[in-house]
Amino acid sequence: MAITVFAAIDVGSHETAMRIYEISKKHGVHELEYLHHTARLGYETFSTRHISYHTIDKLCNILLGFKEKMMEYRIKDYMIIATSALREADNNLIVLDQVKQRTGFQIKILSNSEQRYLCYKAIALQPNSFHKLIQKGTLLVDVGGGSIQLSLFDKNNLITTHNILLGSLRIQEFLQTMQGDVINYQNLVHEYISNSLHTFSKLYLQDCNVRNIIAVGNQLQTFVKYLVTHHFGNLQPVDSKGNKKDSVNRQEYEELYHAISTQAPDDLARELSISEDKAELLLPTAMIYHNIFEETGAEQMWLSGITLCEGMAADFAERKEKISPAHSFLDDIIHTARSIADRYGCSKNHCDYVENAALKIFDAVKRQQNMTKHDRLLLQLSVILHNCGSYINLKEVGENSYKIIMSTELIGISHKERMIVATAVRYLRDYFPEYSQLQDSFDKEEYVRIAKINAILRLADAMDRSHKQKFTAITTTLRSQVLTITGSTLEHGIFQNHSDFFEEVFGIQPILKQKKTMTPKHIESTKGKNGGRP
Repeated sequence: MAITVFAAIDVGSHETAMRIYEISKKHGVHELEYLHHTARLGYETFSTRHISYHTIDKLCNILLGFKEKMMEYRIKDYMIIATSALREADNNLIVLDQVKQRTGFQIKILSNSEQRYLCYKAIALQPNSFHKLIQKGTLLVDVGGGSIQLSLFDKNNLITTHNILLGSLRIQEFLQTMQGDVINYQNLVHEYISNSLHTFSKLYLQDCNVRNIIAVGNQLQTFVKYLVTHHFGNLQPVDSKGNKKDSVNRQEYEELYHAISTQAPDDLARELSISEDKAELLLPTAMIYHNIFEETGAEQMWLSGITLCEGMAADFAERKEKISPAHSFLDDIIHTARSIADRYGCSKNHCDYVENAALKIFDAVKRQQNMTKHDRLLLQLSVILHNCGSYINLKEVGENSYKIIMSTELIGISHKERMIVATAVRYLRDYFPEYSQLQDSFDKEEYVRIAKINAILRLADAMDRSHKQKFTAITTTLRSQVLTITGSTLEHGIFQNHSDFFEEVFGIQPILKQKKTMTPKHIESTKGKNGGRP
């Protein structure tokens, strides 16, 4: 049985942590060791947008310690990532270079959507609970140091996801700033949080009854520890069967919140045997979940205890085919894109038609062009969202669609991939730019990738520019650098305008061909020749 030892390192806003996992097909993902040290990158980034030399030095020393531990385990496979604390720092390139020079580690800064996607993968590994919960209205709440990610699931689908800059570190700073000036400062912070959550609720929760909250994030660990070790009121760390509790109802949570909000951080630190820095984050975290309970009216909150490190391990295990996730996140990505298109009034019939045509063209040329499954996904997203800009006005549909896509998160694809989708859509009906006009944003391979997605999208869209789906029953055949697209009714004019660009990009000539149909007169003639047999 092949066993892989994998290290996941998370350079977080409050602390830098490493978890070492044993991964196998038989036993899945099993944690062997957990190490963590406080390195308050987030405090500096969120207040000054700059990480000091002292903090860089401390981070490098922590990572060198982790490197020694990895050598003990003889670890070859690892992943080291950073999130908002480095993502928002104005000197993040200098930090990355210092870390690489001093430790040999190359840190990958995740976009927000990549970060949340890893957490979803870890949650989906949990035994059945995730899949059962998301059948009914469920809000997944990922509280980080810098922001909160709110993801709405219903009927087994991801409906929408939204990021709010209200992480526990930001709120804690706000609390400290106001504590000496305002008598009832907790109520004021409560209102501050509520305002942002209420806006999200009005936009996205009107048509969905949220029954469950799934709480995740590195900030939750101390929160869960408090729940498990405390005994007060009706709240117990185990259920009626003696099993460790992994959820609380609204009444239990209110008791929990009241207890945390009336204890000083130094008392909490002593009681839970944690640093005072960690204890100070308990109240902001509790306030966030308290507001979410109030805003959604949810009945239950599930405490997953999932960390970003587990997400890295789950992603590694899936890529190495050690595990197969039970939940299809590919379907979530596509479903979210369809929800965005619906929100902006895109014609479903037209989008479905163009998607079908585009994917058939892609499947015909993919092997010759060495295009991947991920290229197919990006094409599919481009098709679904290509017309959303018409919601703003009909004069600059491509430009408006570009802005909408760049302003909307698509969990499961990176920021660069979102730029690829947005750029392919941006030039759907305009002249496709030369590389010199896009080289500040894309390398040459990415430029060609965008051009290919754009060429297929142009061709498929041209086949239904009337939005009446006249050219139906489409089939595609590629032979000798000629792509023959066969259907029922031809609309040559607009298709010809875009076929030249397709031929330029792929080196393949696309032609439209009408299927032969038998007229009533021809059918009668055939009957006569065959003695009445069809």
